[in-house]
Amino acid sequence: MLSKLINLLCGRRNSGDSVSNDDRLTTMRYELDYLQLEVSRLRSLVRYMAGASVNDFPITKLTKDSFSFQWSDCPDGNWIETRPELKEREPKLVCQYTGLSRDWFEGKSVLDAGCGSGRFSWAMASMGAKVTAFDQSKSGVQHTKNACASFGDRVTVFQHDLTKPLDFNQGFDLVWSFGVLHHTGDTYRAFQNIAKLVSPGGFMFLMLYGEPEGKDPGEYVYYAEVERLRRRTSAMSFSDRYHYLRELKGDEVGGWFDAVSPPINDTYSYYEIALWFQQAGFVDLKRTMEHSNHFVIARRAGETPKLS
Repeated sequence: MLSKLINLLCGRRNSGDSVSNDDRLTTMRYELDYLQLEVSRLRSLVRYMAGASVNDFPITKLTKDSFSFQWSDCPDGNWIETRPELKEREPKLVCQYTGLSRDWFEGKSVLDAGCGSGRFSWAMASMGAKVTAFDQSKSGVQHTKNACASFGDRVTVFQHDLTKPLDFNQGFDLVWSFGVLHHTGDTYRAFQNIAKLVSPGGFMFLMLYGEPEGKDPGEYVYYAEVERLRRRTSAMSFSDRYHYLRELKGDEVGGWFDAVSPPINDTYSYYEIALWFQQAGFVDLKRTMEHSNHFVIARRAGETPKLS
């Protein structure tokens, strides 16, 4: 397959071959599509196979250390002081991402799985939810506690690794995880650990990095740049890495550090995510944003909760 593709790319053909340039380009396009889909399938299988041992890999520790640095030593962590505008923005984003109204959150129980700096925990608590939040990073836990201190015992925060099971005596009306599972190295196990905590009729929202689909060449440009920057900065300290990216990306440094610094940044097809939800007993899966990443929400089969 690969040698044939190379021949097509180079415009080679056997003697007596009368295939036109248009035919060669058409064949090349379909072969590239096939290879892309095959790589996606193989990458998925490797992740499942490596999941049981991934916590022993050096890249897993480096990923966790990167986020610990991000929440403790970067402006992203202390958003209450550095980005107070998020108090106005984040509640609106939560409603936009989930498709749920502000009124829906009043009195609901919510699990924020991988709370990071706590901005979404704060947003959901500000709309009246009772929030349970956790993060693998001590600094993330502390930032979330500080940000949500005014809500008293309506917000509970603790430290936990998503790849480990959680023990709760209750289910949640909403389990929320934004941009977290794809950093664990064992995304499916992390998904299983939190999916079972959704009450019948409750919702689960995820934001996961999406594989390039070939619809927009910019997707490939972006991921190629991320990988180049990751290799270019791999020998730097986290602090030097952050300052290097800040020189390149200016005010967008937070998002780029989040993408470049952690070695584990897995991407997924919508097809695979849909299978996870289906197997876990969810229905009504839908994408809430037109975006290269996956913003998805689904309902656990059971009694349908009132939406407002």
